[in-house]
Amino acid sequence: ADHGGSVVGGRIKGLDIVASRLDGSISGDDAVAYLEWTVEFRNTSAVDREARLQLALPPGGVVSRATLWVNGEEREAAYGGKAEVRAAYQRVAVQQRRDPLLVTTKGADRVLAQAFPVPRNGGTIKFKLGITAPLDLTTVDKARFVLPAIVDRNFSFAPDFTHSVWIEGKRPLSTATAGLTAQQFGIDRYRVSGQVSDAGL
Repeated sequence: ADHGGSVVGGRIKGLDIVASRLDGSISGDDAVAYLEWTVEFRNTSAVDREARLQLALPPGGVVSRATLWVNGEEREAAYGGKAEVRAAYQRVAVQQRRDPLLVTTKGADRVLAQAFPVPRNGGTIKFKLGITAPLDLTTVDKARFVLPAIVDRNFSFAPDFTHSVWIEGKRPLSTATAGLTAQQFGIDRYRVSGQVSDAGL
């Protein structure tokens, strides 16, 4: 009943997230960050499934890019009005039952992403969201960037599942998040990287 709808709905048996990677860059001089979040889902049930998740974006952030892998090839999303793109998704996902990705706003700093089909019997689907967000200037010489997070979902996590994080910048970076470390790896090259649990994210 939730298929193609505008809510996340209940958890779906056999649908799991199997990979999550956040790659980004921070420009301290411009006070802006860009992050690409790539996620992959697997469906072990006997019917095709739709993956749905609601994301909390960094404050002031927007989804500025979306891609979906179709037959092993990464394809760029098109942009349109909310009613227009939802109608197109309904046609393709619900009626024709083939390969769309839909990303729509769900209030301030929130988006709903949904993709179909995650093929039955062990099939996978992968997509990527590009997120652009301003840095939060805490002092005249320091700024903060809050990572996005999954706040609602219709899939499950393995108990030991982690998100991979790799963020670079030309100014010193630091982190207090368990599983992430900050280091300098060249002249004016800094990195925060590691593995973080979903609760930590």
